[in-house]
Amino acid sequence: MNMSIFTDLVEDNPWWRDPSLIGRDMKIVDLDGSVVNWKPRIAQTFNFSKDLVYSLRGPRQVGKTTLVKIQIKQKLDEGISPHNIMYYAFDVDTSPRDLVNVIKTYLDNTERLRKGRRCYIFLDEVSAVKDWQRGIKRLWDQGRLENCTVVATGSNTIDIKMSSERLPGRRGSSNDTLDKIMLPMKFSEFVAAIGGDIKDLLERYDLTVSGMRHMHFKSILDLNLDLGIEYLRPHIPKLNRYLMYYLQTGGTPRVINEYLSSGLVKENTFKTYLDAILGDLQSLNKNQNTFRRLIRSIIKAVGNTSSWKSLQKNTDIGSSDTVASYVDTLQNMFILSVFYQYSTESKRGLFQKNKKIHFHDPFYFHVLNGWVGGDRPSFDIATSYLDDDTNQGTLVEGVVANHLIRLAFSISSKKQNFEYSDILYYWRYGKDKEVDFVYNDGDGTEVPIEVKFQNRITSRDLDGLINFKRNTGQRNAILLSKDKLSLENEYVAIPVSLFLLLV
Repeated sequence: MNMSIFTDLVEDNPWWRDPSLIGRDMKIVDLDGSVVNWKPRIAQTFNFSKDLVYSLRGPRQVGKTTLVKIQIKQKLDEGISPHNIMYYAFDVDTSPRDLVNVIKTYLDNTERLRKGRRCYIFLDEVSAVKDWQRGIKRLWDQGRLENCTVVATGSNTIDIKMSSERLPGRRGSSNDTLDKIMLPMKFSEFVAAIGGDIKDLLERYDLTVSGMRHMHFKSILDLNLDLGIEYLRPHIPKLNRYLMYYLQTGGTPRVINEYLSSGLVKENTFKTYLDAILGDLQSLNKNQNTFRRLIRSIIKAVGNTSSWKSLQKNTDIGSSDTVASYVDTLQNMFILSVFYQYSTESKRGLFQKNKKIHFHDPFYFHVLNGWVGGDRPSFDIATSYLDDDTNQGTLVEGVVANHLIRLAFSISSKKQNFEYSDILYYWRYGKDKEVDFVYNDGDGTEVPIEVKFQNRITSRDLDGLINFKRNTGQRNAILLSKDKLSLENEYVAIPVSLFLLLV
């Protein structure tokens, strides 16, 4: 027996000594004491009754370890034997052989205590192990992972994705994707976490259930407003207030807790998230100075159409290919999303045309804008940015982009091969006129969506939607407003904050 490894295991799994000790775990303590007690919905998508190897990836500091500890606590609360649950946090400079030794040490030393029942193995920050998938492959081929469900987490999202793809046939069989992505909480989760009365309404009308949200969304696509949406009309002012909070904090629990507790976000918190981004880029051999110059250019262009060349021209970066490479990396890190121009003829994206870039989460925007935006505290820069109505609209459009991507993924029947660039686009017509989004699921749904986060809607604001309908023959269009909720002949108008609850 490797006593050093077993000693580490005992330290990482205090519930082996006493199941109640999970309640003293710092992640659980912090969660219980936080203003936002977030239980991520993604937790409901794991099947712990089969021999499966899940990967759980996502940005750093988003709460992956907390989710794992929540799952462990749930298992213990369900009466699962403590020795059937193993957690191990990996450090840098660990090899696939070390991973194999950790799991074998656990299995060998708890064999009698587990009594032949299923075990649950949580491998945290496994991306610290270079070629970690080789260790899993070896254990699977040796039959050591029979009657086990494995969850492997990592913050190096690109490594986790690529490594998982190198385990064909050695992860078990599931109708749902085994590659889980944990992102900052959506606006609906944010509202449910902080708005007690709104949370009760969401539960009353089943808006916390994805199937019901999808039903409401499809009714909007069919030019209908369900009664459940009408019941939320009196709450639009409060939802808009929550949306302004969300534009400041994004969906990351630590940031939300700080902001709601003290009215600000500490500079050290901005630095923590910036260091995480820069650290991941460094591990991917990306140059920090090049990245900083590019981010300045992207922030100026966000929400507008641009090309790799136009982004390059505003910097001294030598090649537009370098720009494309960095943006691709930032997409894989879930920091940026890129939308391509839609062709109403081919019903596909025009990849050689200009693109539109959005930030996935408002706080990532504030972190990077604070980094390049001068010497003032990052929170002051963020607050000043949001004082401008146009800037508010830019970030709102980014939030809508992120939520449409997540909606398209949740509805997709092909999650294993999901690409949002095959479903979501923007549309350009005339010399310089656009529609913010086109949603085309390839199955007959082709809907233009325009974001107008402003107090007054004019007929000119509808030009894009009307032109798209005339160009394609489609009957519906969606206008996302600030507070207008109505069913018109040509379109459905719904407040952004209410729409975000449904997606």
